[in-house]
Amino acid sequence: MVFMRLRLAHSTSADLRAWTGLSGPQMQHLVGQLWELAPDAGRGRPWALLFTDRVLLVVLAYRTNLTMQQLGSLFGISHAAAHRVINRLAGPLAQLLGPPPADRRGLWVVDGTLIPVHDQRRSAKSKNYRRSVNVQIVCRARDRRVVAVGDAWPGNRNDVIVFRETLGRTLPDHPRLSGDGGYRGSDRIRTPRRGPDGRIIKDRNYRRFRKRRAVAEHTIARLKDHQILRQCRRAATRLTTPSPASPHSTTSRSTSGRRAIHRGEARPGPHYVMALSRGFPGRRPPRPPPRDP
Repeated sequence: MVFMRLRLAHSTSADLRAWTGLSGPQMQHLVGQLWELAPDAGRGRPWALLFTDRVLLVVLAYRTNLTMQQLGSLFGISHAAAHRVINRLAGPLAQLLGPPPADRRGLWVVDGTLIPVHDQRRSAKSKNYRRSVNVQIVCRARDRRVVAVGDAWPGNRNDVIVFRETLGRTLPDHPRLSGDGGYRGSDRIRTPRRGPDGRIIKDRNYRRFRKRRAVAEHTIARLKDHQILRQCRRAATRLTTPSPASPHSTTSRSTSGRRAIHRGEARPGPHYVMALSRGFPGRRPPRPPPRDP
């Protein structure tokens, strides 16, 4: 029996949508952008796969969260070669993240999400009963476009503390930045109004606020279509550190599928995962050893 190895040239648009969440034109657009950033040098050890197939391997790895052995068997290469492909293209893939939108009239919504991580040196037990990290995500309410993604902190930290130490230092001031009650005390985020007793005033404005808050929940749910955001097996010392630019959809620049992505109908591209897989600053320093009496 002959087993067909997965190749981009032999994949239909339906196959690409099932494996990666991207259409054929969107995948070709992503291949062209990555080739401009990291073309083959033409020297050294030759790659076992074509450049287009290597891009497909990276996108599929972040989408399905398969192991290196499974990826190597799927593409007909060794697990070490699959690991080298991901390490080579992970950095250029993160560099495709562009600046945040410059329009200050739109409503931005911030929310945090917990990502389970196997590396217990960097994670902490969270309210999801798993060792996770806390990542802050800012999206635009009009079209669910991701504006910025913060660095990951241990999952037992409050949202307002993680935002203050990550996006609060890098995100430009925005007059219409909204958040839930977990961001109470931050002067940059608008939270629900509270009465003298400290409870939220549930009036008509609060009902409108809840509808806007649902946008951030839907955006995070679409991002977690990528299985690596549900169970990250990578070591904290080997996570990709992208450029400091804030992420947004690079595939939305293509002519095909642009409106669908802006409306939120299409799945976001895998480059979002690169920003969500940043390092883990903010760890508490170890306690000093007790002094001898």
